[in-house]
Amino acid sequence: MTRIVADIGGTNARFAVAHPQDGGYRLEAIQVVNCAKFPDFYAALGQWLDGLDQERPKQACIAVAGPVEKTPEGGRVTMTNLGWEIRAEELCSRLELDRALVVNDFAALALSLPRLTEEDKWALRDVPATPNGPMVVLGPGTGLGVAALVHDGGSYRVVPGEGGHANLSAGSERELELLQILARTQMPVYNEFVLSGGGLVNLYRAVCALHGRPAEDLTPPDVSSRGLDGSDPLCRETLIDFLNFLGSAAGDAALYYVARGGVFLGGGVLPRIESLLPESAFEQRFVTKGRLGNWLQGVRVDVLKAGYPALIGAAAWLED
Repeated sequence: MTRIVADIGGTNARFAVAHPQDGGYRLEAIQVVNCAKFPDFYAALGQWLDGLDQERPKQACIAVAGPVEKTPEGGRVTMTNLGWEIRAEELCSRLELDRALVVNDFAALALSLPRLTEEDKWALRDVPATPNGPMVVLGPGTGLGVAALVHDGGSYRVVPGEGGHANLSAGSERELELLQILARTQMPVYNEFVLSGGGLVNLYRAVCALHGRPAEDLTPPDVSSRGLDGSDPLCRETLIDFLNFLGSAAGDAALYYVARGGVFLGGGVLPRIESLLPESAFEQRFVTKGRLGNWLQGVRVDVLKAGYPALIGAAAWLED
């Protein structure tokens, strides 16, 4: 059965029709829109539906950035970063659907993991994953999403998380200095205050302060582009520091969920700067966890390639 699927982040909304195919899903009619151009979710959804040139599916799953409240009707959420309210029962009534679900975006991303192909990811730490072992996915975007997937009685069960609001830790003297600077603005410093698009700017300002230099009024893409092309050494340092902090957070997530099935890195920020991963101390930060450092040596880390895995996961939520 075909399904309407959507992945609603704090910046962009993605819509598609998912068709079951070969144990997975084929996505059609994909559209990505800027959330800021619409007053609410239903306006964004409506403009996509108006352009749909095929029969409208009777089921929908909407993956949303933010903590989703379970309800008998299928879930509801008020988005943390946008204020949009999305309710499963309203989706059913407006679109005359047989069924609708609202789920967390990283919970959907987690459910996509067993359905991804080798072409959908690349190995950062190429060690064997434990079959049916717990998996965790995290990624910086508008915020920092975290979720886990555990194998339970022959099927997979998603464990949603809000690790973006756990406290950020320092793995070096430099990072401790940066945290002390960041704490002047935000105490305690939580993960997504640094590990997000806006967090990249916060970190850039801290790096400038560390060097006693005034920060320019830069956007996250400015920091990324200047750091990648080498035109601004402070932006370059910021990107490396960002990846180092991400390594610490990824190692923490692996420990929280005993993720012998692998750690997967996604989100909207990483694909733009992942070329710097080998230059960073990501792997050192990932495994430097005291007495469990040796255990973490056996945890696989994959980087998700740009695409629409959360839409695949959203379709999978409608399987039961």
